[in-house]
Amino acid sequence: MSKEEILSYFYTNSTNYGIKRTFVILLCGLLTGMIIYFTYYITSEKIAYNRKFNWSLVIMLLVTIIVMLMISSSIAMSLGMVGALSIVRFRTAVKDSRDTMFIFWAMAEGLCVSSQNYRLTFTTVLFIAIVLIISSKMPGIWNRYLLVIVGGESAVDKNMLKEKLDAYSVSWRTRSVNKSCGHQEMILEIKTRGELNMDMLDGISAIQGIQSVNCVVENGERVG
Repeated sequence: MSKEEILSYFYTNSTNYGIKRTFVILLCGLLTGMIIYFTYYITSEKIAYNRKFNWSLVIMLLVTIIVMLMISSSIAMSLGMVGALSIVRFRTAVKDSRDTMFIFWAMAEGLCVSSQNYRLTFTTVLFIAIVLIISSKMPGIWNRYLLVIVGGESAVDKNMLKEKLDAYSVSWRTRSVNKSCGHQEMILEIKTRGELNMDMLDGISAIQGIQSVNCVVENGERVG
């Protein structure tokens, strides 16, 4: 096959997208992206909700559609796109593995929309959205808390402390102990079947040698 025949094959075996067809594809992509947007908003458990990152998921889906439309519209252009995209490097670290999942989800839905398989697109995006929303609202079997117990100069009654912890919690363990002249601090991890019982905090605060008790919720990598 000669060079002219190869170039002719590249230019004739391409798909031309009109303005109306491109607009419909992008509109379906925007609708799919908004489903991902509201799913991220509803299931977000962070103290500081990142609105910019959430919108970036929608734009990422649309950009994926544009790239795929460019590749499918011209085989010759697709070869250049492969070379151009191969030099792109993203060095922004994503700390939350959940955010990485949303990024791949947006890219996958963008590929589905660009292939114009709308039935597959809306079936998968709705199914995944429902699964994420239900899983985020399901309560865990155990609730984990961190107890920060601060004592003074007098020694803490450890037997009484152990009795209170055994009575109100499923299990507990010591995470760290700090002691200095006139000050002592213990951090305990406890598990309870329901919400933390306030009677437990009152009982621990009344133990001899304890000046204050602080409690925070522990949820995987996030404390708060």
